[in-house]
Amino acid sequence: MRRRIIIVFVLIIIGISSTVSAKNDKYEVHFVDAGQSDCVLIKGKNKNYIIDTGAAYYTNRILEYLNSNGISKIDAIILTHYHDDHYDGLLKIIENKKVGLVLLPIHDSDMKDDLHKKILKNNTKVKFISEGWKIKQGKINLKAIGPIREDNKIENNNSIVIQGEIDGVKYLFAGDCEKQEEEDLISSEKLVECDILKVPHHSLNTSSSEEFLKILNPKIAVVTCDGVGTPDLKIIKRINENGSIVFRSDINGHIVVKNGFIKASRDGISIRVHH
Repeated sequence: MRRRIIIVFVLIIIGISSTVSAKNDKYEVHFVDAGQSDCVLIKGKNKNYIIDTGAAYYTNRILEYLNSNGISKIDAIILTHYHDDHYDGLLKIIENKKVGLVLLPIHDSDMKDDLHKKILKNNTKVKFISEGWKIKQGKINLKAIGPIREDNKIENNNSIVIQGEIDGVKYLFAGDCEKQEEEDLISSEKLVECDILKVPHHSLNTSSSEEFLKILNPKIAVVTCDGVGTPDLKIIKRINENGSIVFRSDINGHIVVKNGFIKASRDGISIRVHH
């Protein structure tokens, strides 16, 4: 009888451990609704990452969203480029959350030096990154494939473009790259098909060329926009004609990828993401 009790106890412990492990193994990607600005939360196995921190106007909304998802610690924040709709929430997030590291683009910029000093004053580590930077943590395997070269005129073309897989789903986070950087990426032959594309530059008519979309062939295209200045409907039509399903933050709200599905917070639309 005692032996049976011990066996049952062990099985319960194994069951609990499996449940906890399964919970910790969940990977999620959240495209936070921050209007015409970018903020992407990546939840990994006991690790949290953020790509861009949105415009200042949306910082409180972003912090509330992080709180609602139980995010108190962020292992790294990656800024794609030095435009305020991508970096303006950074300092307030650092002040309110435990942030291990901020990754800044290496190219020259007045804002680069200013941000660097302010981040250090908050006792947060800084590292400068460029094309070739990688992160591999559990089922997160991402690499910066751009910018290929520095653009001294158009800051958007200096965007860190990140490609790779998260929990078996293939992504391209395109920042705000415009036509020239898209052409550079095409010429480099580094672009591969993806399941989900974070559409460059809020779907403005500076980006998302036919060739770029054809090579990536995304099943899902996520557009971060406010519905006023963005998106450009010609680009939305181009993306649709490429065979991609469009999710727009202004219409769909927060857009979450989890357990192989992409789901919209505002209307509950849910679609399997794999081709």
